Amino acid sequence: MQIKLFRSSTVGIHSSNFKLLTDPWLTDGIYYGSWSHYPYYDLKKNLKEINSYDAIYISHIHEDHCDDKTLSLIRKDIPIYIHSFHIKFLKNKLERLGFNVIELENGKRHALAKDFNLRIYAADNCDPDLCFKVWGCADKNAKNGTQQVDTLAVIDNNQEVIVNLNDCPYELAQSTFKSILKNYEKIDLMLTGYCGAGPYPQCFENYNSKEKIIAGEKKIKHYYDTAVSFINSLKPKYYLPYAGTYTLTGKLSILQDFRGNPSVDEAYEYLAKVYENNNDINEAKISYDQTFDIKTGKNINKYRKIDFEEHKKYTRETLSKIKLEYENYEFPKFEELFELSLKAHKKYLDKKLINNVKIETDTYLKVYDKFIKIPNNNERIEIIDDDKEISKSKRYIIYKTDPRLLKMLLMGPKYAHWGGAEGGSHVTYYRKPNIMESASVMSMLHFHL
Repeated sequence: MQIKLFRSSTVGIHSSNFKLLTDPWLTDGIYYGSWSHYPYYDLKKNLKEINSYDAIYISHIHEDHCDDKTLSLIRKDIPIYIHSFHIKFLKNKLERLGFNVIELENGKRHALAKDFNLRIYAADNCDPDLCFKVWGCADKNAKNGTQQVDTLAVIDNNQEVIVNLNDCPYELAQSTFKSILKNYEKIDLMLTGYCGAGPYPQCFENYNSKEKIIAGEKKIKHYYDTAVSFINSLKPKYYLPYAGTYTLTGKLSILQDFRGNPSVDEAYEYLAKVYENNNDINEAKISYDQTFDIKTGKNINKYRKIDFEEHKKYTRETLSKIKLEYENYEFPKFEELFELSLKAHKKYLDKKLINNVKIETDTYLKVYDKFIKIPNNNERIEIIDDDKEISKSKRYIIYKTDPRLLKMLLMGPKYAHWGGAEGGSHVTYYRKPNIMESASVMSMLHFHL
């Protein structure tokens, strides 16, 4: 088999008689306009190649793995394979786009063609109890499938084996390792994450610029250690650090250098040092738009590092000038946002009750010169005019975003989703004490109609 790296987590896996495309995101402007590629990918120019694939595997619903704009240009007669999720959000979305969606049972090997097989595992290996222990937000009464959004996949041609880990957290994904190693004698190539998207630390107002850099360095080390844990667990012949690679767009581009995300070149350098004395584990070093042959262990083309200065210039001169999606809309009045918040609060409380969640943090939404308080004790939300009132809370977090985006978020996932806004760096935070309460963060995902 050969593997071609397009962008971020989008790769093509080729065998002699079948080609599988994974996690298509090849356009700019996902997450309400904030994520773009560098170098730029001209999808329309390369559409014939993308449409030449026999099938698509999509690991999960996040936009950098399942982009509407990219999928809208892809032939609808190409089948898409996904995990059989507990909730059918991904299946429904893809079917609305016009695709034939095939759900695969957790961990079951499926022949896509002669000598080409796909096996998909849920990140938590379909164990909601494990998911609850790690994240604290699963419904423990539901026993019929994963509640995680992430999956990993094993692709083989009866000889060579590729493991694609996507965005799976190590704490959950390791539950699949026993099954993988039981079913396969060796792993030829493993695709593993090397960085973490999300709002931390660039969106946290607790930190000044220097402190964000320091926090980012700790974050980088954490994700490097995670990549090493994955590699040490499965011991692949070759590893490829990939996914989570993006450049912030528009007014958010000023946050780019504070994200705590290394370049893929830096990841290669770090991992090369870790395994420099291990001849059994090697890097599969692939530049964008290049191909690696698993059998020979050779790159089809010469590896090219990303030009750091060119990247900075492109961000400054091109990407920073692009408008974010909601910047084309009118500003809503405070009264409208408060009315939406009152309705959203009901769903928020219902979800807390269903999941038996207890929260210690008071949450404040900064809206113009006022605050909307969401108290931790389930009382009615209220308007706070004086920010000195906030200091009376023993534990609190302040959310701040563009009022136009806030309106979309309150109207519900059909318009905008809190998770996407956070991942896209559209929301800033101030918390006291500066400690994350996961139950509070997870519950806010349900603060919408």
